[in-house]
This record gives sequence, structure tokens and C-alpha cells, in this order.
Amino acid sequence: MSYFKPITSLGDTYELSHLEPFKMEFESKGAGKKLTINVTFSNHCFSKKLSDEPTSKHSNIGNTPKDKPRVFCPIRYKLSKEVPLKDLIKKLNHASVKVFQTKARRNWCYSIQVDDPKGPYHVFFEMRKNQKNPRKKQDLNMVVESAYHQTEEPPKLLGRMGFQMLCTNVYLNKRVATKR
Repeated sequence: MSYFKPITSLGDTYELSHLEPFKMEFESKGAGKKLTINVTFSNHCFSKKLSDEPTSKHSNIGNTPKDKPRVFCPIRYKLSKEVPLKDLIKKLNHASVKVFQTKARRNWCYSIQVDDPKGPYHVFFEMRKNQKNPRKKQDLNMVVESAYHQTEEPPKLLGRMGFQMLCTNVYLNKRVATKR
């Protein structure tokens, strides 16, 4: 069973198998063990708020609150598939990679430059410790909350931290704030 069902918009069908959940792991010296991270993606990786594009002819996507409707976004979809987003997340899992805390403090951001459309592509995610669900075999849950090409102001970011350090600190219930 697929995590996301294909979406049909303006007569074209878009499959979303490239956004299937997956697991990754690394040896954490701080935690003294191999940490397993379960990665899932939200529909914000391929949709926009209807209020951001009120004249959009693209299809509304399901499973969204009625007061926050979202529409399919071909640019977000294209980038999630062509970057590809899943591979970009896997590349975070390297000792030298740094991520930035967002001003909201619950999310983190990693950005790259893309060519089409030209400019920054921002990936926002939340990292949480698995809450001892015995059916789940991971130590951490990472939800990719959104990923989009920057068209206006850059995101408001605070300080940075190594991705693996972030994972270790979340697992150990240590402080992850980068600036006060």
C-alpha cells in the first residue's frame, strides 16, 4: 500500500512513490549506539496553500483541514522528484552536514541551489524521539514538513548544528536550541 495515492490534476496523473517513507541509520558516538531514523514526508512537499494561489486550477488534495485547503503544486512536485528529495534527505546523514534551526524552533532547514527554477530549494523537517512504541523499531522520527523553491523572502533561520549531532541530542533528550 502506498503512503500517498497518485494525484490527478488538470488531466495528468502524478505518482508519489518517490516520497515513500524509509529508514536510515548512523553510528552515534554520543548515544553509544547505531541510531535508526524513520523518515516520512508531508503533502506540503507537493502542494501549496490555496490562499497562496487562489486562482489555481490545480486539484485540491485530500486529507487537509477544511480551513486550510491545499492544491497540487507542479513545481514542488517536480523538484521533489528531480532533486530527488529522498536522496537529499539521505545526504544529510553525514558528519559534516549542518542544518539550521527555524525561527519557530520546532523545525530545521537544509537548503541547496537548484537550476530549474533557479534559486534556493529549502527543506524543512522536524526530528522527534520515538516514544517507545514497541511496534516501531526506530529511535527517531523525522517528518519532512515542507520542501519548496524560494520565490520571495528567505526563511527566518537561527543558528546551525550538525545533522548527526541534532539526531544524537534529540535521542538523548539534550538541548537542541542554537540561539536564545
